[in-house]
Amino acid sequence: MEWLLIVLGGGGVAAAGRYAWAKRAARRQAAAELEGIRRNADEDVTYFGEQLSRLGESLAGRELDADTRYDYQAALDAYEQAKRAAPRLHTRESISAVVDLLTEGRYALACVQARAAGRPVPERRVPCYFSPQHGPSSMEVLWTPSAGGTRRVPVCAQDAARIAAGTEPEVHYIRYGELNVPYWEVGDPNEPYRGLFYSGGARAVAMHLRLKHLGLDVGRGRRDPGMLRRKRRP
Repeated sequence: MEWLLIVLGGGGVAAAGRYAWAKRAARRQAAAELEGIRRNADEDVTYFGEQLSRLGESLAGRELDADTRYDYQAALDAYEQAKRAAPRLHTRESISAVVDLLTEGRYALACVQARAAGRPVPERRVPCYFSPQHGPSSMEVLWTPSAGGTRRVPVCAQDAARIAAGTEPEVHYIRYGELNVPYWEVGDPNEPYRGLFYSGGARAVAMHLRLKHLGLDVGRGRRDPGMLRRKRRP
């Protein structure tokens, strides 16, 4: 009987050890995944800051109208808030705050670029499929990746022109292990960061349609500053 108790006791200790090891491994994996998401978010915020810097240089010395100044300030505010939020990410789900800020900031930047060029402001749409850094998409096109499987994807005007010309779109690559891969090919660790750009874009589009239903002149980019402040209040 004693040998049976010893065997059973030893098995329990081994099971407890395996459980503790698996738990530690899961924590390490979760920490590594979160660090990867933070790194991607930080790189994305940095790139958006560089876009704003180039925009500022192109606008230097120009007199901007009220709507253009408003959109420019909205883009700058989104950048500053995203820059503060990115290093503070503590869960996979908290990336949604950065994604929403970047989505709003990129739309505001696209509005400034359009106004400065004398074009109508763009429609609120989900980001370009090939790289959310390209800003809002302008249309949907049929695209066949190298692995096959033709699909319809939302793209920016520049990538639409590349595909129409038979060249490759400008794809956003991220670091995964030792490789740089298209961001949509990365598995679960980056799924919150990848997918939320499109849910965030959908929320922005839904907000646009609700404001339009209320009779606000969103088609020309005019917004109620008080409404924007209320939206940003924590």
